[in-house]
Amino acid sequence: MPLHRLTLILLPLFALSATAHAQAPTTTGEREPSGASRQASAPVPVEVMVGNAYSTANLVLNKPFAPGSRWGVFHQNTLSMFYNDAQDGDLAAQTLLTFAPGAGFRLTAGAFYGTAPGVSPTAGIQYVRPGRNWFVLVAPRVNLQSDPSYSIFSILRYSRGEIGRPRLYLALQALNAFDARQHIRSYQWTRIGADVRGTQFGLAVNFDEAGPNPRVNASAGVFVRREVF
Repeated sequence: MPLHRLTLILLPLFALSATAHAQAPTTTGEREPSGASRQASAPVPVEVMVGNAYSTANLVLNKPFAPGSRWGVFHQNTLSMFYNDAQDGDLAAQTLLTFAPGAGFRLTAGAFYGTAPGVSPTAGIQYVRPGRNWFVLVAPRVNLQSDPSYSIFSILRYSRGEIGRPRLYLALQALNAFDARQHIRSYQWTRIGADVRGTQFGLAVNFDEAGPNPRVNASAGVFVRREVF
């Protein structure tokens, strides 16, 4: 994936996030803002993983348009960079308009881009369950094409420890993509490490499977994650 293409994709997201953060109420110390204010000022997590076979970069933006609004935007970029072939990078990006009809659920519609399939309209639902020490997101989605494909995207995170001291950090990000005939791609990315003053780092193992007769490709290494803006 050429650097200029990646820059063009990421820069508008950072600008949007910075604008939303500037408009939201700010907090000091280690107290978390509550309710709509916390949602409006939600940070943007950025993670970089460096492994023995390939590296990944992951960015997620998830914000309401205004405090207390049911409407919002969800965006995710996932870039995989392989060492054996500089041209063999893989980018998956989705930008979705979200509507929350009730607590914990969102309806989504927007566009998906993948290096191989290109751009396609997409729609789905999201189940979001945040907690004091954990976070759950499950998001089934369908690409609206003449030959549709389907995916289930999931994030599980767990962090525990005293505020102001190093905390345990565990995470799993998973994807399963398929169509009516066959498996397309899936992955399971695992993280175990520490959370120190809002920065998470530690050991990472990625498992990837592609194609109708998938074989597991693994990449083990280290990761750093930080919630910015």
